Amino acid sequence: MARRIEVLEIGCGVGRLGLALAPRCRQWTGADISSKILANAADRLVRLSNVRLVHLPSVGLESLPDHSFDVVYSINLFAHLDEIDRWRYVQDAYRVLRPGGRLYIDNIDLDSEAGWTMFTNHVRHWQSLERPPYDTRFSTAAELVAYASRAGFGKVQSHHRSSKVIVTGAKVDAGSPGSQ
Repeated sequence: MARRIEVLEIGCGVGRLGLALAPRCRQWTGADISSKILANAADRLVRLSNVRLVHLPSVGLESLPDHSFDVVYSINLFAHLDEIDRWRYVQDAYRVLRPGGRLYIDNIDLDSEAGWTMFTNHVRHWQSLERPPYDTRFSTAAELVAYASRAGFGKVQSHHRSSKVIVTGAKVDAGSPGSQ
């Protein structure tokens, strides 16, 4: 039997993925900045005993202890964050992962045909309108790879799936220079 792992989802929303993943984990932790969304997640996940929900008072994972997770992932969150906040979450993910832990992040891929089409449609839509603060933000593989590599992750790879760019990495050595 495989070792059961402890998993953190950054930007867990209403816990859709947590509902599917928690039964496969020792513990699934969902973290989000919105307390209202976390209340919805609590309702959805109430029957699962190995779920923990964490309200993040601001961008970052300061409330989570070092070396406490085997996997940290974020799906469909980076499109709502600027570059500084993306970097902060990747850097904090490195800190909260145990040695050997894995990272998974994604965003809309500006370099893909589908992502570029989404971007140009977005530009046309907002051309004469004031953009909201949660406006969609796109990424390239190079950007996400840079965050992961500079945070200290090893085995960093980018993967392309239609309009998505996915970056994975591993916390190879807890003492690497990028871990600060």
